[in-house]
Amino acid sequence: MRPSPSLSLLLAASAALTGHAPARADETGSEQYAGYRFNVYSEDALSAPSLGDPRRYQVYSQQFLLDTPIGNGNTLSVNATHEVMSGSSPWYVLPGPAGKPIQVLSGATIRDHRSAATAAFTHDAGGNDTTMVSATSSQERDYHSLALGAQRTLPLNAALTLGFGGSYSHDRIEPFEAALYDRIQRAEKNTTSAFASLSLVLDRYSVVESGIQANYQSGYLSDPYKLVSVGDVLDPDTRPGRRSEAAWLVRYRRAVNENAALHLDSRLAVNSWGQHSLTLEARWYQRLGDGWQLVPGLRYYSQSRARFYAPYFAETAGPFFSSDYRLGTFGAAAASLNLRKRIGHWEISAGAERYHATTGYALGGTALADPATVSYTRIFAGLDYHFD
Repeated sequence: MRPSPSLSLLLAASAALTGHAPARADETGSEQYAGYRFNVYSEDALSAPSLGDPRRYQVYSQQFLLDTPIGNGNTLSVNATHEVMSGSSPWYVLPGPAGKPIQVLSGATIRDHRSAATAAFTHDAGGNDTTMVSATSSQERDYHSLALGAQRTLPLNAALTLGFGGSYSHDRIEPFEAALYDRIQRAEKNTTSAFASLSLVLDRYSVVESGIQANYQSGYLSDPYKLVSVGDVLDPDTRPGRRSEAAWLVRYRRAVNENAALHLDSRLAVNSWGQHSLTLEARWYQRLGDGWQLVPGLRYYSQSRARFYAPYFAETAGPFFSSDYRLGTFGAAAASLNLRKRIGHWEISAGAERYHATTGYALGGTALADPATVSYTRIFAGLDYHFD
């Protein structure tokens, strides 16, 4: 009963459709640097009616990053992460008085760690013509993942750039205490992703980008650590063995002046499990002088429930059942603040994020209350060395 793996499987798509745009729309390029990040992620204790220890996950993570040139026009990027996590996790939901759901938790005895490493090689042929290939390995005590990705950006003219690529990952899970809790011994899943995008320079100070993304998963997509209440019995979490998703992304970057830039992002997605989701995000990059930069941000997210989701089921109604809150209807709002300071070749950063999720934030609302939606606080700090 651990949180979803934080490693993104969409390596190529993420490289093209996320990241930092330059302050000016017509500038490109990269620099050699090494960086270190430290994050503390802490979920709020469960306040809704529950059984078990209400304390939820805490995750401490360290990250090392390195970008270095190799030969003419080539760059090697390395990203290594180590996470240590502990706490309790939602297990299953029981019907309470008047049908009000009561969340049962696993108990605050879970201890795990995750190590991941990504290596990416980028060739820049000049004129915004780049090719990148990447490989990622992630390992937990019970979970192993390998992923490969590739992407290409190709200028179509002076203002328009085409991006495309894809990724493939293979995951294996071997749940611990499988015999004790009658869990599966071993299972696998595969994920294939593809994307395409167009980036248009509107003028000297603004860029707009639009892209589509398709993902397909097959294999074991259930959670072996979760149960679901069906009538008077507890059954294993059971989901379809296939899941496809399509998403449309739009990004806008505007350099308001030489010291400020606005970043706007949106993502609309639908999947074959009957869910649709919307993400809206805004960030403001403000230079304060003397090497200081302040970056406040806001994010909103809303999703609908999967067809086979409910907090609990009064009777058997089909082959698939899940009470995993991550498949339910909910919305979330988040605010973040990041402060950076450049001192010669060094750059320090620190910030925080507050995230609050509830069924009441969902677009259109929902009659299915879920006691396990997550709210969390994240505190982070970093240190970078720029060689140039």
